[in-house]
Amino acid sequence: MNYQDFIINPKDAQRILIGASGKLGPKEFAQGLVFIVAASLVLMLLSMIPVISLLALVAYLGLAFAWVCIFSKRFHDAGQSGWMTLAAIGVAIVISALVGILLNPVFGGANYMTVGGTTATGTGFFVQQMITNVIVNGALGFYMYRLKSVLI
Repeated sequence: MNYQDFIINPKDAQRILIGASGKLGPKEFAQGLVFIVAASLVLMLLSMIPVISLLALVAYLGLAFAWVCIFSKRFHDAGQSGWMTLAAIGVAIVISALVGILLNPVFGGANYMTVGGTTATGTGFFVQQMITNVIVNGALGFYMYRLKSVLI
């Protein structure tokens, strides 16, 4: 298996990323998840620019929809209900909180006070969020990738 196995084919992107019906095998799931994680990391970098941060919010909502779609399709492929995606969301929240607790001291709280007394977000916050994003999606993606497909 080489790295190109995880690159999504543009012709398959719509089928993989949009719509919660159907099934996705492990390889297609991995392609969709790698695309979503890479796109979210790019958006995190771009959202450090104040003007772009509002546009990034709309893109994040689209990525969240695609995330739910690929998880739902992968659960369908494993013979489970697509509603199990809600459990995956719960697990993602728990892992994010735990990773945040562990990384917050490393990045010094990630926020600082400006001269005017307002709180500003430092780049440490964005780095912490990027690391958390990769860890959460890596853990959930590993589990989902290893689910056995049901032949029905």
